[in-house]
Amino acid sequence: MMRKRISSIVLAAALLLAALPAALAAGRPALFCELEEGGGAVLSLEDAGRDIYGVQLELKLAGEYPGCVFTPDSRTAYAPDCSSQVFRGETWVTVYLTDRSPMEEDGYLPLGVLDTGAPGDAWPDTARVTLLNEKLRPVASALTVPVTVLSAPSREPQTPSEPSLPAEDLPFTDVRPGDWFYGAVQYVYGKNIMQGVTPSTFDPYTGASRAMIVTILHRLEGEPAALPAGFTDVDSGAYYAAPVAWAAGNGIVNGYSTELFRPGEAITREQLAAILYRYAQWKGLDVSRRGDLGIFPDRGALSPYAVEAVGWAAAEGLINGVNGMLDPGGTANRAQTAAILQRLSESVLK
Repeated sequence: MMRKRISSIVLAAALLLAALPAALAAGRPALFCELEEGGGAVLSLEDAGRDIYGVQLELKLAGEYPGCVFTPDSRTAYAPDCSSQVFRGETWVTVYLTDRSPMEEDGYLPLGVLDTGAPGDAWPDTARVTLLNEKLRPVASALTVPVTVLSAPSREPQTPSEPSLPAEDLPFTDVRPGDWFYGAVQYVYGKNIMQGVTPSTFDPYTGASRAMIVTILHRLEGEPAALPAGFTDVDSGAYYAAPVAWAAGNGIVNGYSTELFRPGEAITREQLAAILYRYAQWKGLDVSRRGDLGIFPDRGALSPYAVEAVGWAAAEGLINGVNGMLDPGGTANRAQTAAILQRLSESVLK
């Protein structure tokens, strides 16, 4: 879809700190939007605070906009699966944006362009904002903030309401309906593909380990038995011992050597692509499709063993670029892994 750059919007925020008790001295940004006839907005924050490495923004639009597209402002920022859901005449939009370095400059934090793909003036009266720190954990509780629309076509005032998504049950306190990964976690949990790290937490921002990935694939196959793989760093009593043995025995994973598997190491994007590629091959699926990796400036950073696998994963839509870059050595957290596994199940394994 063609992405339209719309004329600028300014998001401004004011922190009400004067003379307030410490418990109440929380920043409360105000969102200002300027709309055009084609629909869309350039998003940014002021006075967002310091050392902000990520933002999650949730909006509820009146009307159905299934073609919403978000384009990050920064060349380095990662916007995984910024999503929109259409439900009963309304559209719930979640923008999730992270960067490797602090995103704000003198309190100003550019986000990017949200293009609704259709003309309209149905921007919400409130938005929900969550700011994340270096470990991509919330800096504080999410804030529901007012939205002021600038230079928009006239419209009837709306009653402020907190944006929300259709609520469906999940046992995890750290996965809520407004999260971009909510649907993916709901899918993999409901299908018993992924579980929580505890009965009440999914830990979506923690990096997925090599042991986690093989355990998930082993679970998909009904947990078949296999002879021990012989890795000295895989204890026979570990939860991942049988999955590693099965995956290694079937050529789905390789160790770093004949003795080391490094089960607790965070899996890289190219490693994940390679494992899924070999898994699809093992299942006898067609893995001949290839995406055009030439469009990625860092394609030369790919390890030789992963070139074919990443090309296949790109063609199947399993792994997308990170703001125009492949980032083959970057890690995938549990939320991103849930989204990839949902695509694998629905598109490749269907």
